[in-house]
Amino acid sequence: MEYIVIPDTAIIAVNRGKQENESSNIVYRDEKGELHSIDFEVCATNFKAKYETSSGNCVGERKMDEYYFVFYTSGIKTKIVFKKMRVSNIFRYHLLSGSKANRFLQLQKLIGETRYTTYDLS
Repeated sequence: MEYIVIPDTAIIAVNRGKQENESSNIVYRDEKGELHSIDFEVCATNFKAKYETSSGNCVGERKMDEYYFVFYTSGIKTKIVFKKMRVSNIFRYHLLSGSKANRFLQLQKLIGETRYTTYDLS
């Protein structure tokens, strides 16, 4: 299966859409420095199209033992991988910091603060 693969260190924001018309998404910077967004509403629609029994709030899949999330973005799915063992945000370069497992759980928690979720493959 083909994916757009990005490291978790490229994530610069998780917008949790607390107000009615605000979107929930992940914002990341690619290797060229350009900003991109993973829109949770689009991902939930695509996930529901593939899995009709879905609640409509699932945006993708996660696998903690392999440290990745796959989001059902339009076209090619987007895979966020956690490669570095430890990341420090002393200079605020990264949204997520700590060990690989801690960063994975931080992202899962941030997604959970929206109305969306991911399906556990572990």
